[in-house]
Amino acid sequence: MNMQRAVSITVACWLVTFVPAAHADSPGNDIEALNPEQARLAEAMLGFISETEASFFATVRRLNGEAPVETRSLEFDDADYTVKVTRGEVIEKAGSTLSMTKKGIKPYTQDALWSRTLTIDIHPKTPLVGFLHAFVAFQINPDGKSSMGGSMDIVPGTRIEADLVYIKEAVDEVFDRRGADITNYRKVVSSGQRIKNLQAARIGVSFYARPFLDVTQDNFALVTETFDTFLDAYIAVLEKRKDQAFSAEDLVAQDVMRVRWLEDQMIHDPYAQYVIPHAVRSFANYPPLVRY
Repeated sequence: MNMQRAVSITVACWLVTFVPAAHADSPGNDIEALNPEQARLAEAMLGFISETEASFFATVRRLNGEAPVETRSLEFDDADYTVKVTRGEVIEKAGSTLSMTKKGIKPYTQDALWSRTLTIDIHPKTPLVGFLHAFVAFQINPDGKSSMGGSMDIVPGTRIEADLVYIKEAVDEVFDRRGADITNYRKVVSSGQRIKNLQAARIGVSFYARPFLDVTQDNFALVTETFDTFLDAYIAVLEKRKDQAFSAEDLVAQDVMRVRWLEDQMIHDPYAQYVIPHAVRSFANYPPLVRY
């Protein structure tokens, strides 16, 4: 996330102290068992997480003013989670989730030698900007196989097409500049329940298109740069729209969108239901208010 990279070391270190508690050689955290290139990229992932979290919460503070950040550390047999949530008048609810997979839940996840996933969720106060859900995932398995993944998109209420096009084109530019084909990654966010139930904007990407990406320098750079670009473009839209007038119809559209997201997490999305514990996703990404 580029907009607030110049954060203090104090803030960055404060944030990184809340990584899931685990022994250095435990499943999901055994960096010593990685080969030198894998270990280098795992360290790069830790740096990306620390920098992105610090930048994200600095941006939230700039928009919302000072507000407490509630942190919950949750440990389960298959994964550990650290979730931070803050609330305010511009970003009504902002969530950051750092997770470490330990044991796979088949067929959705695999056992991990070393793993980290960073997820960002943003529920704006204004109904003119949709809900953002975005994550980056990095995993090395005990058999040596690896996965560099992630997904990012928006669930709109009121659709302002110029804003959606702006974010979409920012993502497209990353792929064009890197000579990567976006087609299959865009198809994944344009299929299944994302259309029928969630009605997502389909302007982002999901990197879970076959063949899945291995952990390499190029793939790490593509996924993290796409994430940064998507988040920066979204924040730019939010800053443009946050003080603009809106209608009663816009508020109704936001209410309907929030119900769609809640139902997606509780009913339609199998990964959310079977992999992410309710205590994690309800705190991290459920809407701050739902009206039926």
